[in-house]
Amino acid sequence: MKEFTSVFIITRATKAIISKDSTFYRSLILEGKTERHSLHKPEQIIDNTCLLYGSTLSGRRTAVKDILKINSKIPVPVIPDNGVYMLPTSSTKSKDCVWLSYDHIDFYEQRGDKTFVAFTDGSGMYVNASESTLDMQHKRASQLIVKLNRSILFGRRNNPFYGNFHG
Repeated sequence: MKEFTSVFIITRATKAIISKDSTFYRSLILEGKTERHSLHKPEQIIDNTCLLYGSTLSGRRTAVKDILKINSKIPVPVIPDNGVYMLPTSSTKSKDCVWLSYDHIDFYEQRGDKTFVAFTDGSGMYVNASESTLDMQHKRASQLIVKLNRSILFGRRNNPFYGNFHG
């Protein structure tokens, strides 16, 4: 089923946002069994959703750069309170960049010159990135999720053993 929309808000059901090099539609959005076309570029969709949840894409990127000490291919906590984290498969300037939702990735594997990404709902897609690149991106998103949710996952660090060190 295909639907057309101009303004799209990312939800927990969003699996991927794919750049389209068309004169009209700029993105293809995979959500459940639905494919939606949007007039907006993936970064505009992500920025718009970030704004609804208290920040900008730029603000989120700046925070993640500081947290992970990285400067490129930055995973984004789009709706961190709902567990929505998106990771780019390549530079966001690349026409091959696909934004994948961390929570929907079941596994990925190299198949020829592309990488197949299997989603938890049984669907999947090919991306133009190596398995090692996708693995690095997945690990970066994992690190970010743990760092942002450390107190929830491991409890408060009021133990004097930890001192003032942050790591």
